[in-house]
Amino acid sequence: MWFTIDFSSHVPVYRQIAEKIKMEIIQGNIKKGEFLPSIRKLANTLGVNLNTVSRAYRELANEGIIEPVRGEGYIVKKEKMRKFNQALLNQLEEVVEKCIKAGISHEKICKIIEEKTRGENV
Repeated sequence: MWFTIDFSSHVPVYRQIAEKIKMEIIQGNIKKGEFLPSIRKLANTLGVNLNTVSRAYRELANEGIIEPVRGEGYIVKKEKMRKFNQALLNQLEEVVEKCIKAGISHEKICKIIEEKTRGENV
């Protein structure tokens, strides 16, 4: 399986599933036109309720990221997700602001970002 769920997280399981699928799409691990695992298969693999996976898929479908294909399952509709990327950038900005308020130096913040993005196309 391409990801796992953190059952101790405060983030609802269906949201974790949706976010991780989005990340897999962004990273190119799941491409436009590919089918996602069936709801039953993913639920069994992750050890969650069918309704949880179903809700995650519904959320992704409502966002226009995937779409149901009658009798086949869900297919990836979008390759890039500007709204999701912008939300991640907003979260990064908030974290950087908190670090600055906490007295963490500019150099330390930049060093961490550089280490995390080294070799990545940002």
